[in-house]
Amino acid sequence: MYYVTNKISSKALYSQIYQALLPAIPQAQECGAITWRLLAHYFQLAPIQTTCDKPIVCTPLQRQLLAAAIARLKHQEPIQYVLGEAHFLGRDFLVSPEVLIPRPETEMLVQHIIDENRQPAIGVLDIGTGSGCIAITLQQELNQATVHALDISAQAIRVAQANAERLGADLCWLQRDILHQPLPTQYWDIIVSNPPYVRVSEKQAMERRVLDYEPAQALFVPDEAPLCFYERIVALAPYHLAVGGRLYLEINEAFGSAVADLLRSAGFSSVRIGQDLNGKERWVEGVWAY
Repeated sequence: MYYVTNKISSKALYSQIYQALLPAIPQAQECGAITWRLLAHYFQLAPIQTTCDKPIVCTPLQRQLLAAAIARLKHQEPIQYVLGEAHFLGRDFLVSPEVLIPRPETEMLVQHIIDENRQPAIGVLDIGTGSGCIAITLQQELNQATVHALDISAQAIRVAQANAERLGADLCWLQRDILHQPLPTQYWDIIVSNPPYVRVSEKQAMERRVLDYEPAQALFVPDEAPLCFYERIVALAPYHLAVGGRLYLEINEAFGSAVADLLRSAGFSSVRIGQDLNGKERWVEGVWAY
């Protein structure tokens, strides 16, 4: 049974947490990584301190918080929601079940955008901002960028606004239903979106921690219309991108060619499909040259 005494060695605490989590998280590497995160979050213990077996004193509050966290993790709740934050390209973002947990493939896309757009004072629109991780990172990493962040969910925008305040980012906020409402009469140099793209039929292959806790509205699209968000964004983008502006869309790996064809049919040039480190198709981009 999981139990933490007032005084305990770091190694013993690591072992107790690991063993408590192991039945619910049987993959050893993942269980170990989550244990390290709990030690860092609740006890400010770095891995080297645990390896050196630093002695610690657990306060009653720490014991209570740790026990509650372990109970939630045993029910397959994602560690990011349990701790209330997720790491994204060097920053920690507040997250809650109102927003998706940022993914590594989105980090790759955002780093690619940063690398491709070094010119100063560009305008950016992030469609479906969620936690704000894309919009806030671009506002802080691009040179004097003006960034608009859009989402259908008022709750998501509140989370994103809290992140902007926490990280010192200055953004403009738009609450819109992109499928049914127009964009403001404005031009941007970059439009980026990580829209819902998981088909309902793919639920059966997904982990419980995603299905039970992350917002379905931000994940799923109907099987009969899997490209609905891409079709809408590609239709709107020519009316809101400056000449030479770029469109970046994170994608379901099954629809890279289909989304690329949408861009070409709409008149975009330099259309390409980006891949992640595993060779999976993860985003489509194109340039509006008219």
